[in-house]
Amino acid sequence: MAWEEFRTSSHLAKQSEISGSNLLNSGPQAVSSQFSSGEILSIIVAWLVLSVAITYQNLVGSLTGTGSFDVVIAGFVATATGFILHEMGHKYFAIRRGYLAHFRLWIWGLVLTISVVTLSGGGLVFGAPGAVYIAPAAAQFYGYDSGGRTVDPEEDNMIISAAGPGINLAFAIGFLVMLFLVQPGFLSTVALYGLLLNVGLGSFNMLPVSLLDGAKIFRKSIPIGLGIALPLWAMFMIFNFVI
Repeated sequence: MAWEEFRTSSHLAKQSEISGSNLLNSGPQAVSSQFSSGEILSIIVAWLVLSVAITYQNLVGSLTGTGSFDVVIAGFVATATGFILHEMGHKYFAIRRGYLAHFRLWIWGLVLTISVVTLSGGGLVFGAPGAVYIAPAAAQFYGYDSGGRTVDPEEDNMIISAAGPGINLAFAIGFLVMLFLVQPGFLSTVALYGLLLNVGLGSFNMLPVSLLDGAKIFRKSIPIGLGIALPLWAMFMIFNFVI
């Protein structure tokens, strides 16, 4: 589950200016210039916590000989594609649209994720370790030409929001193709977990509910929303209730 915010408060505006002012004389910057060591650590922590949560039963079982370590690895790969790259999609397109974007851990989300999976023995997973937060425009500080950028914040919001579930859809299709091409074994396990996680997270985030990506996308363009949502919802129904 991921939340993204378009923050317009004076505090974040000031933060954006301060962050960018250090780069005024350094020339054009790559997208990586918006990654701090603290943010990278936050991304790693979120990835590890969520991966442990969704593979908890097999991770614990692998220590006692009753679980599958292949499933654990597959779960970590699935989380990297389904959650981390989903969030990085939001971050990349936010930066390209001229915003300051950083991934932040949600401490209570981490606590809930760990608590729920531990107390339920892995039977229930609540995954909300963090999200990309977006501050006001700072494109000029990062070497991007904001002159041609849209002045419609709703369009910006839609494009940035669509990046996450769009990545989920792309990976879901890729893993589905992989599932049909490989023989049963480790790679098929990776493909299955990658498919299910990307379909699940993508489908959930495309619900037209406040705070979720779907609400922001459908609010601006129903055709684009349906173009992303319908394939994800169809795969979710098929792989959870038909097959």
